Amino acid sequence: MSLLQKIIKNPLLISSFFSIIARFTGVALNFAASIIITRQLQISEAGVVFMLMLFVTGVSLISRIGVDQLIVKSVATIPDDQPAQRTAILLNSYKLLTITSLLFIALWIIASPWIRDAFFHNEIKLNDLRLAGIALLFFNLITTNSFYLKGLKRSSSSVLVQNAVPAISFLFLIAIFWSSFKDNQLIVNLYTFSIVLAGILSVFIVLPHLKIQHTTIPPPTPSKIFKDSLPLAPISFSAFFMLWIDTLMVGWFLQNEEVALYNVAAKISFISLFFLGALDATIYPRLLSVFHHNREKLHTFFWQATSLVIITLLGVTLFMLFFSDWLLLAFNDQYVSARMTLVLLLFAQFFRATSLTFSFMFIIQEKVRYLNIVLVLALIVDLISNVILIPQYGIEGAAIATLTTNIFLSVTIVMIFLYHKLLPRTEVA
Repeated sequence: MSLLQKIIKNPLLISSFFSIIARFTGVALNFAASIIITRQLQISEAGVVFMLMLFVTGVSLISRIGVDQLIVKSVATIPDDQPAQRTAILLNSYKLLTITSLLFIALWIIASPWIRDAFFHNEIKLNDLRLAGIALLFFNLITTNSFYLKGLKRSSSSVLVQNAVPAISFLFLIAIFWSSFKDNQLIVNLYTFSIVLAGILSVFIVLPHLKIQHTTIPPPTPSKIFKDSLPLAPISFSAFFMLWIDTLMVGWFLQNEEVALYNVAAKISFISLFFLGALDATIYPRLLSVFHHNREKLHTFFWQATSLVIITLLGVTLFMLFFSDWLLLAFNDQYVSARMTLVLLLFAQFFRATSLTFSFMFIIQEKVRYLNIVLVLALIVDLISNVILIPQYGIEGAAIATLTTNIFLSVTIVMIFLYHKLLPRTEVA
């Protein structure tokens, strides 16, 4: 069999290919929105919008307390002939997330004056910031539906729901209010309502994959989901803070202009993570399925997946390094000054990607506590590095902190993986 035929008949490669296309579509749409923001707004105003996006993403993630990770794990392990059981898990997850989201919306409203002073430098209207709190509920709806589709192995649909639908909603509202979105910070409210719109659309997308009927096995209650999701929560928290703590610290130590510069460099570097996310959406459910139902193929599948991740991300990183100046120039001339920051962040994201499949095995083998410890240690390293480096080196210091932390994270995860032999060679008869 020729190499081309092997590639065509490899379901992992084919699924990954379509997932990457879907992810790239979402990236392109998000970049279109970001380019409009950077070209139509002053750099400080762009910094305000980017910081708001960061807060909505981060606070909503914390409010999910790991439920999204649990949904993937639970749904992917349920046999295909039990769709009602999968649906019941999603509906009970909705109930739990409604409660946690409302709680965090209340905290958001209370903390808004401090957030405005500390991170937005009083350059956002307080009422607009408070109103943005409603985006938490709908952002959680988007993410939950996306992860449910991921658990169903609908990786392309999952990626489109999580990335493309919010971007399309935002671009749609910008187009409607094109003549006035730059005035009086209307763009802030447009972002909030775009998340609301995207959340509603995500429900319609997931509806065809639901089957509401009585289940022979009682589904986990919201309280049971809460209990089971908590051990997975630090993984999500740490992953977010590892990506975005630098931007938060830049906002704390520097001005909105630097926030915009760093955010653009980070967004470009995250192109590689979008590819990684596409591979994640493809590999993780299949790795779970192989582990539970086809154990004799686990070793081969794991190393195939690991090689696929490293080769794909290396190619993406080198490509983006070559075109780094042009990528920054697309946002505006002012953003080219962030070139060195972008170079450092690209290498940082590559090193982060190398430990993806190893991290999956910690979850699958129920050794999550080791992974949580490593993530917490990495977060501490990141915080200390940022506090030391940002005041001295500015946004490049934040990028150096990210690179240092990601190298520490990947090396430590692989070492613990090997020490605990999480991928035994013993074949199951």
